Amino acid sequence: MAQMTPNPALNGQSRFGEIVIILSVFSVISTVAVAMRCYARLFMLRCFGRDDGVMVAAQVLALASAVAIGLEAQYGLGRHTWVVPQQNLIPYMKAFYASIVVYNIAVCLTKVSILLQYKRLFSNPIMQRITLWGLCFLVAWAVALAFLLTLICQPVAAFWDPSIGGKCLEASTIWYIMAGVNIASDFAILVLPMPVIKSLQLPKRQKIMLIAVFCLGFFPCAVSIYRVKTLRTAIDTQDPMYDNVDPATWSFLELTTGVLAACLPTLRPIFTAAMPGLFGASGHRNRTGHGQSTHRGGTAKPHISQNGSAYARGEQFKIKELDFDSQRGGSSSGEEDVEFGALKHVGRTDGKAGAYSVSVAAAEEGRRSGVFGGIKATTVVTQQVTRGVGGKGYARR
Repeated sequence: MAQMTPNPALNGQSRFGEIVIILSVFSVISTVAVAMRCYARLFMLRCFGRDDGVMVAAQVLALASAVAIGLEAQYGLGRHTWVVPQQNLIPYMKAFYASIVVYNIAVCLTKVSILLQYKRLFSNPIMQRITLWGLCFLVAWAVALAFLLTLICQPVAAFWDPSIGGKCLEASTIWYIMAGVNIASDFAILVLPMPVIKSLQLPKRQKIMLIAVFCLGFFPCAVSIYRVKTLRTAIDTQDPMYDNVDPATWSFLELTTGVLAACLPTLRPIFTAAMPGLFGASGHRNRTGHGQSTHRGGTAKPHISQNGSAYARGEQFKIKELDFDSQRGGSSSGEEDVEFGALKHVGRTDGKAGAYSVSVAAAEEGRRSGVFGGIKATTVVTQQVTRGVGGKGYARR
């Protein structure tokens, strides 16, 4: 620990309240986001996936990180080092060590969950391979971190108790390497789906909305970059107990904003149920009376497979979308891409001309399970009908 010159005028300063507020607020927000995700996926859509389970594990570790940082604050974090009792140093360093371990594992799990979500959403073979490579890298990196953090000091107890002797690696170098890998992987995950979204044959407004949803990942990237600056300050400081507040809190903010960015796109079922006019599906293709399907001036031919599912050809990339409509009846299982059989009556029932709309998926995989919570381009086929003589039967026109 670097030599410092105590300043009695600063003895009363404390950042304890700041730490507690940040930990409490973002613990609650991220926990609510994960809970809403689980509710939407498990109860509303009934298709809880591997990415959801991994995100739950990441959030549990995020809360463990909050507990560890809270223990650091209890033992002196946020107060000037010279006023912290000597007997607090060992428990403080133990909590510090625990926070490092759970933070790094939680960050890896958050990114694994995002890549599993990509793998579920994007069925393009190239995207599937890239996400698989990314998953392999993150798993290997997590294993490497487990060994690295275990071996940072030999024996490990030397990390929090220098009096027992032992040898430790240069901590600052390790922190910078981990921060660099985090930033690089953050940006890689951020830009990974952009070429796929750009290639989708969707209305401009809907495409912009999709890009905006995936760009939520920019916020964890920005936090990661700023966190590196706080690491430098903490490494060079002569007052580590006080100046380590920023690295601790910004690390926690990086973790929880990552959880939030990963969960928000999956909450559309809840938002749609609460505000269907704002979050309902947009960007429709309409079939004219001559039997042609149009899409903003283009054409697409829907096809029905033998099992009753439907898709439209011509998409360069296959992508599945959460298209939850609380006003539409559907399969209670939530396991199907498309509900083709049930017609939604949007016309008149007084014997005059009416219309029915049928939602047709523009994805080639049809009725594949587990797609709710993702992205699915949809086709709405609107067909004009007239009631026959005496109200019996319908005549198409």
